[in-house]
Amino acid sequence: MSDRERTLLAAWAVLAALLIGVHLGGYPLLDADEGRNGEVGREMASTNDYVMPRLDALPYLDKPIVYFASEAGAMEVLGPTEFAARFPAWLYTVLTALLLAWFAARVGMDPAVSAIVFLSMPLAIAFARTVIFDSALSLFITLATIAFYLAVEEERKRWSMIAWAAIGFGVITKGPVAIALPLLVALTYAIWRRRARAIWSAAGLGLFVLVVAPWVWAISRAVPDFLHYVLVTETAERLTTGALKRTGPPWYFIPYLIGGAFPWVFALRWRTKEWIDRYLLLWLAVPFVFFSLSQSKRPQYILPLMVPVALLVARQLRLRAAAWALAVFGLLLAAATPFVRLRAEFAGPARTAALVLGIAAVICGAAALVRPKIAIAALSLPALIIPAVTNPVMNAIAERRSTKALVSQLPRGEVIGIEAFTGSMAFYLQRPVVVVSPDGDEFTSNYIMRHYARFVSDPAGTLRPVSWLGQALAPGRVIVVRDNDRVHRALLEQHGARAIAEGAHFVAYTMPR
Repeated sequence: MSDRERTLLAAWAVLAALLIGVHLGGYPLLDADEGRNGEVGREMASTNDYVMPRLDALPYLDKPIVYFASEAGAMEVLGPTEFAARFPAWLYTVLTALLLAWFAARVGMDPAVSAIVFLSMPLAIAFARTVIFDSALSLFITLATIAFYLAVEEERKRWSMIAWAAIGFGVITKGPVAIALPLLVALTYAIWRRRARAIWSAAGLGLFVLVVAPWVWAISRAVPDFLHYVLVTETAERLTTGALKRTGPPWYFIPYLIGGAFPWVFALRWRTKEWIDRYLLLWLAVPFVFFSLSQSKRPQYILPLMVPVALLVARQLRLRAAAWALAVFGLLLAAATPFVRLRAEFAGPARTAALVLGIAAVICGAAALVRPKIAIAALSLPALIIPAVTNPVMNAIAERRSTKALVSQLPRGEVIGIEAFTGSMAFYLQRPVVVVSPDGDEFTSNYIMRHYARFVSDPAGTLRPVSWLGQALAPGRVIVVRDNDRVHRALLEQHGARAIAEGAHFVAYTMPR
């Protein structure tokens, strides 16, 4: 590859990073995850309490601090906007691509190709634009896994120290899973290489403690049962039981791996001639098996696997199968678009976006076959234009998945939700909502639901038992209920309440004065 080609690929990598951030704030936060996580970040910025995450002024301990603190910091500068909430996810994704490029150059691969392949994977793009923790977790897992490889190969303790520090940041991003994934890969490889001692480092363990302990100590002082909840409920039960209702079949992740790494996954060749190949295959296979055996399954869990796929593709650069896959997929997408039945509210934008992406996939797949020198750019382009092409679709989806439009119609003043709450409701109100609920299920928080009795007994809190309903119907209050809640809608109307706003899932009433 000539210097000019390398320069062009580097420029394309920069463009790829920018393209996946197009319209980052172009549509409302979607419930449940984005609305909830965005609201926790907003409350953190509002209170300047960077220790205790809160949702509707209640402790929210379902996830640790790093992503919440990141979006809160962005909101301190940019205000409580959709862009500020999503910006850290994009930034962590770009940092992962930079780390990936650095490692690729160190082990003899093309750094720009590695970064482009990673940035143009649909799964990486999706979670670079979502208010969720996995882009941050993926960065720290990538750093730890890379550092462990260098520790084994170069037998220098500084790399294991960096790995353990990265694991520490991963733990306070999403919990103990950040320990399991890098160690399972690295230990397997180190034993294979007969260099297991390279993984362990007293100084590294000290750095791990230094990273994790301050926040764990601070939050444990405020919430004494924090460690039990994290280790037993959020980790052990999530992995070994279906208690958290996130189960799936053993093959659950196969379509997400294929679709999430499309079309690059078709360029993989399973060779193991050198140790780096074996490490990358372990990096891909071990976490995949781990999550497939787990009783908790979500698509974003395999986001860290996009990194070894990108490195394997960059190492082999056999792209014809990927080009054919992209072209065939484009033909099928364009041909099927008129016949797929969709919800009326987003059918038009979705069909337009699918047709544009299908045509782009056909053209780019064909271009990669005819002109191999532009194959990397051609194969990456259809995915990179997804954010620009699908923005109207996301806004249409937000009509059903966000309460922004509903909240914009509400007057100032106290809002009461009767078995009705979403994170986006509080985010766009920019103040807490008093919620009347029999169990706290509306918060989609295992911690809040499991501590319901304690929270409803607090007269200054925002969670109220059903017995408080009579007091909620005070003159002048705004009451929000679910649109299909006939019992409470009838009750409000019997008390003379007047409907003032209606969304896809909620109706707002005002009580007569």
